[in-house]
Amino acid sequence: MTLPQQQQTYDEMFFTTGKVQQMLDRHYVINAGQRQIQALQATGCLLVPEPGDTVLLTEGNEEKAYIISVLNRSAKPARITLPENSVIAAQGGDLTLYADKQISLKSQEMHLQADRGVAEIHDTQFTGDTVDISVSRLRAIWSTMETRAERIFQRVTRLYRRIKTEDSRLEELHCSVENTCRIEARDISIEADERLRLDGERVEIG
Repeated sequence: MTLPQQQQTYDEMFFTTGKVQQMLDRHYVINAGQRQIQALQATGCLLVPEPGDTVLLTEGNEEKAYIISVLNRSAKPARITLPENSVIAAQGGDLTLYADKQISLKSQEMHLQADRGVAEIHDTQFTGDTVDISVSRLRAIWSTMETRAERIFQRVTRLYRRIKTEDSRLEELHCSVENTCRIEARDISIEADERLRLDGERVEIG
């Protein structure tokens, strides 16, 4: 007994080339010789077609046409589109993004996660509204650091500082210590242009 073979039908696909004229309601109008074809961008065609580009088309029996590749780039900037929720992965290897001039990242929300990271930037500028940093250990080595802030609030349990030379120029200074304040130095010089006041229940000098 011979079982009948399951019949399968395949849509014939035809390939042609054309030049992009314009985009019309998610469809691209392609000038292919004496014809004008309306085609969609295929999912595998990551480079977004622009007017003036020469593209490779595929047409089927159901009168559907897709742009599967951009053959010749026009003078406009190139854009690459990915489907929703896409992932770029290099399984078992490295992934490198390189540009001779500039790399820009823009998003409503951004996440960076790595076991170890190294950032080397010779000149940088950061602007933000709110920054929350939580680290277990932070070590910073600066040859020159300049900070300009309108207000700084710090809540620290313990602070240890070793400074070779400190020069502070303040308009006003208010220091409040709940328990004990101790200052030790080989030489101490306190100068006041108008008045120096020491106030306490017990003041010992010498």
